[in-house]
Amino acid sequence: MDVTNSTKSISTVANNVNKVQSPALRAQTPVKLRASSPAFKPSPVKDRPSSGAASVGSSQLRLAPAFTPRQQPRSQQPEEQRTEGDIKGHAQVLPAFASMAVGSDGCNEDFFMKTLPIHTGQPPYMLPANHFAVNEQLRRVLIQEMHAMSSVGESDLPAQVHSYHSLSPQETVDVFGASFPIRQHQIKAQSIADGRCYSLHRITGTQPASKSALGAVDKWKAVQSPSIAQVYEAFTTRAFGDNSLVIVHELKPLAASLKSQIVDARVQVSESFLWSLVLQLISALRTVHSAGLAVQTLSVSTILLSPTNRVYLNSCGLADVLALHGSPSMDAAQQGDLQAVGHVLGVILGTCAENYMAVQGQAPVVVPGAGFSTDFKELFGYLNHRLTPVVAIDDILRLAGSRVFVELDAARRESDMLCDNLRLELANGRLVRLLCKMNFITERADSVMDPEWSETGDRYLIKLFRDYVFHLVNEAGKPVASMAH
Repeated sequence: MDVTNSTKSISTVANNVNKVQSPALRAQTPVKLRASSPAFKPSPVKDRPSSGAASVGSSQLRLAPAFTPRQQPRSQQPEEQRTEGDIKGHAQVLPAFASMAVGSDGCNEDFFMKTLPIHTGQPPYMLPANHFAVNEQLRRVLIQEMHAMSSVGESDLPAQVHSYHSLSPQETVDVFGASFPIRQHQIKAQSIADGRCYSLHRITGTQPASKSALGAVDKWKAVQSPSIAQVYEAFTTRAFGDNSLVIVHELKPLAASLKSQIVDARVQVSESFLWSLVLQLISALRTVHSAGLAVQTLSVSTILLSPTNRVYLNSCGLADVLALHGSPSMDAAQQGDLQAVGHVLGVILGTCAENYMAVQGQAPVVVPGAGFSTDFKELFGYLNHRLTPVVAIDDILRLAGSRVFVELDAARRESDMLCDNLRLELANGRLVRLLCKMNFITERADSVMDPEWSETGDRYLIKLFRDYVFHLVNEAGKPVASMAH
């Protein structure tokens, strides 16, 4: 962008800044300009306030949220949270993920800002500066995701595989085939082609079922759903020192398998969480089955769960490439996916002793305990073929009833919350570009007396405008730092 041409609009603003003032600006305490230019005489400054506060008359103003360095302990003062757009209101956050929403030791604490207290001396219509920024809780979650995508852990993995570099190990899960489990190593890597991060699913010592089996991934590329980790490509490689099959999936930062976060940790979940889990899985399976495909690897090891309880199908396409279940009919394979949903519920319920029922002469059977509703017990029996031998997605939705609207309302509330926070940051990019242009032009040491540049000519107005905006002082010589100004 041409900086020279961009100064015309700023100069116009500087010329008119003293001609037109808003009522709120005219009502402020009379101020005078102090700048480093010879055209201005510095005003005496006495008892300069400490960093982060400024005095206007008798009132104290906090300028910006104070940053909390990692080496200092956090303030014990409870933070005031806005009720609008609270992401905890959209889903039951599991205890295993609770620390992710408030920061962790793995992320730079300098990114996080304290919530400013509202001073009692201010009128009720004056809001703190952090009210006009992204919700701090959402900000922390996004920074955690950014940190998870950019960090690279130490490992003995190769420097580059195919067109991917910066490999970092994540989770190792077992995918169950027809007769034996297959160990799958999930690796985060960055693409050389587009710079994005992906999840590489590596199966060691394995080759595709046939030369054309890798082409099965092409069908999965067209399957797109908000509850599916999309498949991008598959290839074989010897970069790991053996014959490895690698399937590239969309990376879901901070998401981990249900097995590691619920089953292994034996976390007690609520019925509302299980309903949400079933509806998200059914939504993903409906998309897959409509495309004439079947997952065939659905289990607690291949289902990802995010900190906000978003569910994603992982390891799609693996069964087609390796022919794990032979060549069943598509109807049978799709029925197997729906049955797997019931099996997933049984594994999760099995983490609580209250969900076991003793049967004489047999092993204990997993059933929903007394704390679950009749509708959920009926759903559990339906998915496990206790009511009918055939399972249909439409019947599952009828059993869910009005809970479908609960899930839809939660998604709409989350969308509204994200739009509200995005609206707060809408003009920030434009403001940063304007500030960059102003600082590119003002006080350049390489062109001090050049009539075509900063210190003389029309561009001098930009320096005056900068001083008017950022270097105001009040009648007592104290800096005026008003975000409204």
